[in-house]
Amino acid sequence: MAKKSGAAGDRSISVGRDAISSNLITGDHNKASAHYERITLPPPNSVNMQQELVKLRESLTGLNSEDSTKIQNALSDAESELKKPKPDKSEVGGAIERVLKYAKEAVGFGELAEKLKPQVINVAAWLGANWHSLLGYVGLSV
Repeated sequence: MAKKSGAAGDRSISVGRDAISSNLITGDHNKASAHYERITLPPPNSVNMQQELVKLRESLTGLNSEDSTKIQNALSDAESELKKPKPDKSEVGGAIERVLKYAKEAVGFGELAEKLKPQVINVAAWLGANWHSLLGYVGLSV
């Protein structure tokens, strides 16, 4: 006799360690597709973070978003942190994540994502493995 596992309607997902480069879906008869391009990151010491933030700001300036001010503020937070003698990568990464989260909701982000890929690649490389998740905002993974 087959044994039922879990309560009826239970749609939880348990991940043992991480779910990088995975799609997790719950429910009945759901379908999803995702395309992520695998890339190799440049060496962190080859990245000029201040230059990458300038490029991000330039790329995002014309974005049609209700959160334009939040995007600009988050970029300013990252720039301020980079001016410190020993910038905290967690602070910079958090600010960049806010930038991308707000930008992703904006009209026209899909077209802009392609233009942002080089900056996001370099930012993720400089920040390190804890911030490789930023690549997902522009359809990339390592």
